[in-house]
Amino acid sequence: MDENKKILMICHYYPPLADVGSKRSVAFSKYFRKYGWTPYVLSIKNPDKNFCIIGNESPAPETHCEYTYSIFNSFTLFGKINGLLTRMSRWVGIEIKRNYFYDFFCIPDLFLGWLPFTAFHAYKMIRKYNIDLIYSSCPPFSSALIGLILKGITKKPLIIDFREAYALRFKSLSWLYKKPYIRKIIDRKIEEMLLKNCNLFVIVTEDLRKLYIKQYPQYKEKMFTVYNGFDNNTSPGLKKELKYEKFTIFYAGRFFYETDPIPFFKALSSLKIQKKINSNHFQFLYYGKEWRLIQFISKKYHIDDIVISQPQTTYSKVLESMSKSHIGLLRNMQWAIPVKLFDGILLDLPFLATIPVGEAEDMLKKYSPNSYIVREESVDEISRAILDAMSAHINGRKTSRDITEFMKKYSMENLTVQLMKIIKIKILTTDGKI
Repeated sequence: MDENKKILMICHYYPPLADVGSKRSVAFSKYFRKYGWTPYVLSIKNPDKNFCIIGNESPAPETHCEYTYSIFNSFTLFGKINGLLTRMSRWVGIEIKRNYFYDFFCIPDLFLGWLPFTAFHAYKMIRKYNIDLIYSSCPPFSSALIGLILKGITKKPLIIDFREAYALRFKSLSWLYKKPYIRKIIDRKIEEMLLKNCNLFVIVTEDLRKLYIKQYPQYKEKMFTVYNGFDNNTSPGLKKELKYEKFTIFYAGRFFYETDPIPFFKALSSLKIQKKINSNHFQFLYYGKEWRLIQFISKKYHIDDIVISQPQTTYSKVLESMSKSHIGLLRNMQWAIPVKLFDGILLDLPFLATIPVGEAEDMLKKYSPNSYIVREESVDEISRAILDAMSAHINGRKTSRDITEFMKKYSMENLTVQLMKIIKIKILTTDGKI
């Protein structure tokens, strides 16, 4: 890049937070700097430990990083208020089954408490360092509101980066995310306001971009796909380890429910009943917030001796466990490409993918030929895939692959350069054509 620009990066997830959500922002800030821009990062000093993992890593010493504070913890505060109200309502025979305080007081999300101080601190940084551009990393989606406030005050161009969808309509998930109708309307109004007022709207998959264009065609020219990817230098532990002694299927993160998760556990139960797997040589290893639910399901199907369910852990620990596993379980929503897929391909870890049609399936077919794609949520198909994966491991059966294109296309360095070019053409030049 031929011209230095100062970019303020509003990133709730950033070291020392060790969540996978920080990976993208860390890479962007690193390569912005390498290619001539100066990033100024603003993150959170007192994150909610219910949603964040505090690690031991610090930002790169050459990265200018400042921290702000959340004035209150929405999750804890409104959780306690709702708990008190629930107990009181039982005295009069009323059962409250949903925390409506979260729905109507935590807009756009549970991280709302960091908005006031962060917006004020960011405004001071913009003035002090003569910032040229504002970048908001989402989720949390309150980061986008902070960016919008700053743009309104300073008139600086705003780039909003959505790693996930916010208020898109998904019929397949309507049964799961049953927000009150009025809250859905509020979320859509906020999302449209963000799209209307930002200068650039960045999304992590082309499938997701198409969904946003379908819902907001009037803002099509602002929408661009910049994929997630890999970066060896910002992915500690991304190396091949000795495998676990037991044949291990690995999964970390949210257990997405767009497809039914139960057939997988039924398949494990069936294989155990048939004595084709047991706790001496097989395990399913899970890390994530839903670890108690996974424990409950495993006990229900009498497979708790082969299911190891642990709370969420650091990204580096996830990479280490992935490398030591024999196959990864892959589950995602139709529009998503999980970060673990990029890391798995780099580690040459095959996947058992119970996923819908989409870009993730295309990547598996192209770069991970030893993976198993199970289209039907069938106990028999999943069982056969597990047995074949175990047989392939024992017999050393493996299909060769070529990931030369993958290494170039999904390098975070190249993706950052791509983002910088989009910003330059759409924001920093007059014609805006790309």
